[in-house]
Amino acid sequence: MNAVRKGLLRAVTAFAMVGLGLWGNAEVANAKSTVFNTGDAALKGAPQGVYLGSGTTSDYFTIDKTVATASGTNAANLVDAGSPAGTANSAIQISKNGVKDSWGSIWSKQQSFDLSKPESASMWIYASGENSTDAGDGMAFVLQNGGTDVYSGPGESMGVWGVPDSLFAQTNVASTAIQNSWALEFDTYPNGKGGIPTQPTYGFLDPLHLTPIPSWNFSGQNPSTFDVNGDTAGTQTAINDTHIASNYPGDSSTYTETSDYANGKKQLNYSVQNWQGDFYYYTMKHEGFLDEGATGGNGNLSDHRWHHITVDYTPPTTAGGKGSMTYTYNDKDPDTGLPIDSNDYATVPIDLSKFNLASGQSKVRWGFTGSTGAATENNLVVFDQLPGQAQTEATAKLESQDDNDPNTYNEVNSGGSISGGKTVKLTYTFGRTDGDEDWKSVNANLKIPSGLDITSGTIDYPDASYKDSNDNKVDVSKLTTSSDGTSQSLPVSLASGGLTMSGTQHATITLMGTAKNLATDSTGVAENAETSYFTGTNATSSAKTPNFTITPKVNDKLAMDTFKELGTLKVNYGGAEQALVMGTAVPSDKSMTSLIVIHPSINGVSQDPEKLSDIQTTTYPYSTSPYYFDYKIDNDKLKPGANTVSFYATYDTGTDKVTSTTVNATVTAGTVGFGHTSGNMTFKPTTLTGDGQSQVINRADDWSLDVDDSLTKDSVWQVTAKTDGMHADGDNVAVQTPLDGSLIYTDDAGHETTLNSSASPLIASGTSTGDDTSTNIAAGWKDDTGIRLKIGANAVEGNYEGTIDWSFINSVSPS
Repeated sequence: MNAVRKGLLRAVTAFAMVGLGLWGNAEVANAKSTVFNTGDAALKGAPQGVYLGSGTTSDYFTIDKTVATASGTNAANLVDAGSPAGTANSAIQISKNGVKDSWGSIWSKQQSFDLSKPESASMWIYASGENSTDAGDGMAFVLQNGGTDVYSGPGESMGVWGVPDSLFAQTNVASTAIQNSWALEFDTYPNGKGGIPTQPTYGFLDPLHLTPIPSWNFSGQNPSTFDVNGDTAGTQTAINDTHIASNYPGDSSTYTETSDYANGKKQLNYSVQNWQGDFYYYTMKHEGFLDEGATGGNGNLSDHRWHHITVDYTPPTTAGGKGSMTYTYNDKDPDTGLPIDSNDYATVPIDLSKFNLASGQSKVRWGFTGSTGAATENNLVVFDQLPGQAQTEATAKLESQDDNDPNTYNEVNSGGSISGGKTVKLTYTFGRTDGDEDWKSVNANLKIPSGLDITSGTIDYPDASYKDSNDNKVDVSKLTTSSDGTSQSLPVSLASGGLTMSGTQHATITLMGTAKNLATDSTGVAENAETSYFTGTNATSSAKTPNFTITPKVNDKLAMDTFKELGTLKVNYGGAEQALVMGTAVPSDKSMTSLIVIHPSINGVSQDPEKLSDIQTTTYPYSTSPYYFDYKIDNDKLKPGANTVSFYATYDTGTDKVTSTTVNATVTAGTVGFGHTSGNMTFKPTTLTGDGQSQVINRADDWSLDVDDSLTKDSVWQVTAKTDGMHADGDNVAVQTPLDGSLIYTDDAGHETTLNSSASPLIASGTSTGDDTSTNIAAGWKDDTGIRLKIGANAVEGNYEGTIDWSFINSVSPS
């Protein structure tokens, strides 16, 4: 073990305890994208989607302006949006910031979401207020077996959930919801922050609990309703964060009725009267709950950013069985439209009986509902793939001509290089993968790196015999350069006005050209990745070229290359071992060999030049040739992960100065650290026993603590933990009150260790295989092992939170 603890990693995990139950505010990983502080800015910078129509005119949607169950006019509308591709683009606007007590609903014209087959919906959402810390109330994606004139109520009901009585009378809440439906809510106003109603106390002379002490007005409490967890008043906890969740709005099992005996005012005989008795409120069961954090920049929902969500439905596999719905949030980059990895998802069962389908019926209607109350926001939706339509994909590949075989092209990956003057090929492949409808009227809007000189192009259609009006050639005369000179645009009209693809048909656009001879030195000229769009009338896809560097034009007098499999190309970050890159530099005039100088750089930082003869390789059989070299790299010059090591060679006769092309090698500095985690972790809600005994509280859910290990083979790592304990949750207090209790760790053998601020017990260890692996170290924890919370006999009810410092100690130099 390395005593210096090189490779030490520290991560902080927060715990929050409510009423000696625990409720965590999980932070979902999100690639933070462009911020739009106003609705107008969000529309102008909207991601590319499908053109849906304008106002209330649409091929896909019906917007009923008046609905019997809602007062006023439907606020939903179709509005123009900006287009990265430069084509028509529009958004559904459910609500608008500054317009209070509004409602909106928009429904598909046909019942086109087929519950008998796989279906997908892919969309961008923007749900944020302006100039206010409060946004509200949110919106919902809804499947329902009914017409286009359905709406439930405002506020927390969001137009789809049931509507509780405002003065807390007993109500059949489910009957007021949209019937025969399933809804996925994007809730930006957690009603839980109103607080759980305080339970009344009673005098000992009041055994029937007729008069609560003190007397208080229940309606003045403004208690939490839907955004509450727990089935009884004594165990309920508030949902304090924005969130995504789902359930069946018209089903009674979605709601839990809670009553309190109290004094207050209540609706009686159609008037508000003083009342002493039961007051009723209703909580909602949040299935597939995703906690998206607080309103604003620290959250992942109402944070003035566009977010993508994909909804994937899988039908039942047996007659009378249940299907399932998986919704994945933040699974595309809003700035490019390209897929990104996301751990923010949930899968819930779908019971088809809840839709009350007729015999032989399998299709239902889909749409959005939403509302504002005293708090307002902009609720916007841009569809890139409509449910019941086409599912699509697109890719872009950049290749450069091989030095030795002009008929061979080698792919250029992100971070790669192309020498000036080299022939290049750009290939865009796009097509339909699934869905109920054809991908209709598709055209391409290509963005091309500015460093490429495109000279020709061809189109390969799904039908190889088809010829368009331009003989399947791309009109490269339409290529334009941006005003700042950083990119080029090329619109490509397909099939003389739009290509329609069915089944799994794909098409290809191939562009040919050369890399411009821009580079004046070995560092080259960086070319940014560029995103192209393939837009149809019912779906859109995007594809991105790699970022790369254009290096100086190759001089045939001096060839250079590196080996991809020889040398020591993987070491442990922070260790003592040197990396070693093996390469070759061969002059056409062999008499120049003794003059060759190698010029290395590491991650773009130039290193000291080396004479080829001074670093000649000792690896047999290459050591018998004067053209091969070993370049050694000290570990402290490497960063964790992938490192780009570049070389070019020169020789100078005094009359002839020759520079080779630049070549790259990748050296990996392996690390160990936390990958995906559960975010803030929680324990089971617990009520104090009050018997003077300590209690051990187990974890509320399965924790995820993934250790990502890319160390070299046989390296040993260990995870330890320490904490300053749990303290009362309070802002702006000078001294925090500690909890009478401690976090404990119990290993598989039953040995219990108390976590404190000095001792760091061993939580997990492992030995690296040499491959990139991910291990959830909490996966094997049982009810009586792992990290738990021990509460002391003098614990006081309250809200508590704390942190754990996780530390990695890794053996950076394996024996």
